[in-house]
Amino acid sequence: MKLPLAGLRLIVLGVSLLPALAVAATPSIGRVSQMTGDRLGNAQAPGAPARKLAAGDPVFAGERIRTGAGTVLQIEFTDKTRFTLGPDAEFEVSRYSHATGGAAEQESFHSRIFKGAFRFVSGLVARTKRKDMRVSVSVATIGIRGTHVEGEVIERREKDGVMVDASAKVALLEPEGSDAPSAILVENQFGSVVIDKPGYGTEIPDEKSPPSPVKRMQLRTIDNLTRAIRSPARTGGPARRP
Repeated sequence: MKLPLAGLRLIVLGVSLLPALAVAATPSIGRVSQMTGDRLGNAQAPGAPARKLAAGDPVFAGERIRTGAGTVLQIEFTDKTRFTLGPDAEFEVSRYSHATGGAAEQESFHSRIFKGAFRFVSGLVARTKRKDMRVSVSVATIGIRGTHVEGEVIERREKDGVMVDASAKVALLEPEGSDAPSAILVENQFGSVVIDKPGYGTEIPDEKSPPSPVKRMQLRTIDNLTRAIRSPARTGGPARRP
C-alpha cells in the first residue's frame, strides 16, 4: 500500500519536529533576561532546528546557546544564577537540577563555554550543602564556591597556517553581597590553582598546559560586555516569563 505524497510529507514533518517538541515539553531552567545587538542569539537542541531568542524566552537544559557578532545576551536561571555572554559566544547547560526550597536530592549545575567572553554570578545551587556547580571551558574546569566570575575562551584556530590549541582566561570578581563566599578552583589534568582574591585570575594557554600562577588580571572584553548589557537594549519584543 502506497501512502499519498501529502501523507509522507506529514510523517517527515512530524519526525523532524520530535526533538523540538520534546524540549518544549520539559520545564525550562531559566529565561533570557536581557539582550542587545543587531544579530541576536539562538538556541538549538540536539537534532532540532535552531530557534531565535528574544528577551523573556525560556531556555532548556541541553540546548546550545549562540550569540551573533554584535550580540550580548544575559540568562537568568531559576536558582538566580546569571550568565552574560558576549558576541560570537557558544554556551550549553548539560545538567541542571534545582527545586524551590532545596527539595531536589542533588542540586547541580553543569555548563560549558565553547567560545567567547562570559561573566556569571552564581546562585543558590553553588550555596547549598550538596553543591555541584561546575563551568567547563575547552582547556579547564572551574569549580564554584558561590561567587562572581569572568572569563574568555578562544577556540582552536589557525595562526600562520598552523592550528593553535584553544586557550582561556578566568578571573574572580567582587562577590555580590558582603557575606558571600568568593573563590574558584581552576583545574585540568596538568594542574590546578585556587583563586580567592577579587581582581586576580589565571590563563590556560593551550590544551596541554596547566593554569598559570594566580596573577592580577583585567579583561577589557568583559568590561565592554557589561557596559553593553546595561545600555538600552534592542530585545525584539517585551520580556516574557517562561
